[in-house]
Amino acid sequence: MKKFKLNKIDLKKLVILNIILTIFLGSALGLQLRIPPFDIFKDNVLKPLFKPSSVKKDKEMEMRIDNFWKDIEKKNYNIDYYGGIDWKKYIFWAEEIKKGGYILLFRHGEREKWGEALGGFDAYELYNKLDARDYKWYRAVCLTDRGIETVKNTGRAFKHAGIKVQKVISSPSCRARETAYYSFGRIDEIHSALLHKTGVHPLDRDKFAKDLRSTILSFNLDSDKNLVLSAHNSVIDYKGLIDEFNVPIGLEETGFYIIEKVGNKLITRFSFYKSSEFNMLMYRLTPQKKICPNPSNPNIGCKSM
Repeated sequence: MKKFKLNKIDLKKLVILNIILTIFLGSALGLQLRIPPFDIFKDNVLKPLFKPSSVKKDKEMEMRIDNFWKDIEKKNYNIDYYGGIDWKKYIFWAEEIKKGGYILLFRHGEREKWGEALGGFDAYELYNKLDARDYKWYRAVCLTDRGIETVKNTGRAFKHAGIKVQKVISSPSCRARETAYYSFGRIDEIHSALLHKTGVHPLDRDKFAKDLRSTILSFNLDSDKNLVLSAHNSVIDYKGLIDEFNVPIGLEETGFYIIEKVGNKLITRFSFYKSSEFNMLMYRLTPQKKICPNPSNPNIGCKSM
């Protein structure tokens, strides 16, 4: 029986192959989990390659953002833009929301991933006017404990920043209603047209899109308040709902779009892909120091800043 001999050349090839596979698998994982900087590469390079872009740049809005930052950069010489995020736009739009006058279309918080059954459960819940929390299948369509705590934090951020909400309208799905309530402490109206497309029969989707568009356009929005729509990822993609996109389509759970009504047009101006960055931007921190009175027992006077 011949003995297998691994020479130096074969070993070198094996090491190179292993490195290539490691890079490939690491990149695939980074893209899937949207780990920076893979999330930027996915949004700006891969998505446009496989899906025709409908994004339109608004030169006037871009100029507004530039002017906003000219004033800030005159006073701050050491701004740190680290993080793989376009912080200039994130901060500009965070400040705009504080002023009011926008429609904020939220994607609900985290749910369990019952993808093989989700649309059917949503349609069943809506058609029969049920509250999924009363049934064993609630885990398919309602928020997880983690989801509840996450959307509560968005509510805290809005409250801390003094952001005014004129009305909260929710999709009838359990997770959207819970997102609205745990974030803003209320639900003013429920609209079936805010249910995601995959929970609606294809022959009914056009009616839903027209109904939702009519609701938004006819809403008398105060200039200092925002209209909150608690809904789903694919709602924004209803045909004929939005006239112009200034940003790509797609949100993580808890993310939201900023929509502006201009005359009889609806323009999606920006999106906070997930709630984390928006919530963080609502808090301005300053360096602080604290001496602990009893170093051997930090529970005394040193449990927090």
